[in-house]
Amino acid sequence: MWNEARTFSSCEAWLDLIQSARFDATPRKECIGGREVIYNRGQYPASIRFLAKRWQWSEKKVRSFLEHLRKEGMITSECTQGINIITLCKYDEYNDVGTTKDAIKGTDINMEINSLKEEWAQLRAQLAAQPMNNNPPQFEFSQKLGHTEGTNTKKDKEREYIDMSLNNQKKENTPNGVSKKDKLSSLSLSEKVDYNGLMEYYNATFKDKLQQIKSMTEDRKKAVKARISQYGKESVRTAFNLVLQSPFLLGGNDRNWKCNFDWIFKQANYTKILEGNYNGKRTDTAATRRESVGRLKNLAGAILQDASPQND
Repeated sequence: MWNEARTFSSCEAWLDLIQSARFDATPRKECIGGREVIYNRGQYPASIRFLAKRWQWSEKKVRSFLEHLRKEGMITSECTQGINIITLCKYDEYNDVGTTKDAIKGTDINMEINSLKEEWAQLRAQLAAQPMNNNPPQFEFSQKLGHTEGTNTKKDKEREYIDMSLNNQKKENTPNGVSKKDKLSSLSLSEKVDYNGLMEYYNATFKDKLQQIKSMTEDRKKAVKARISQYGKESVRTAFNLVLQSPFLLGGNDRNWKCNFDWIFKQANYTKILEGNYNGKRTDTAATRRESVGRLKNLAGAILQDASPQND
């Protein structure tokens, strides 16, 4: 309904500026009119001509309206990147995260999370420095079943497994008594990957969470090999763990969209996963925006009520 073609009132134009400004805290790079423009939270790149068409106003009326907002200390504007960028001076007040008490509570939670992350990193370092004699964790590719110890065929002996365990320093022996770690360390970067083992590991990790795969096509093998060559074997376990921790990638979004094997191993997506772009973020973007717009409308109503002439 908001995008319905109409002539905007001044109040609607102000609300439109607020809800059109960038919401996320991270800067955004966008190509606008052939120019690469970077803008931040609370900023909105928009020319006079664009706003006039959007609001169904004359360009003179748009200039007058923006000048009024500048005089009232509601916005600032600059044209250093070749396009007019409007900055809303009190954007954080219009899109707060709750009461002050809630904000403080959220800060405390973030501090606690960061502390736990540091402790977890220290624990992993300690585990890596200590030899372990127990069975490998579930993150290691399991060997093919059907062969008893000492009866592997030549083909099975030549198969290489990507070590997905949390402890890369652990020395585990193959059925022939040869250390897997030593065996892997002697291979070149062009070593063969156990693609069937990877497929089984993926299906077991994301059972009942993501779509299962039934074969490793040539395109999938090429993508896997490229990612391992670029980031190393350990990155596969890291990427899968990060996907497991991301509600958004597992369907917790307004479209009920889920990632899949092919999506994960695309270069851009794989890099974003490893960089933590999907760590617990964007779980319900549409609901968040609706809540934000609701608060804006309430705020606009209060502003209009305060600005109305007082009865004698």
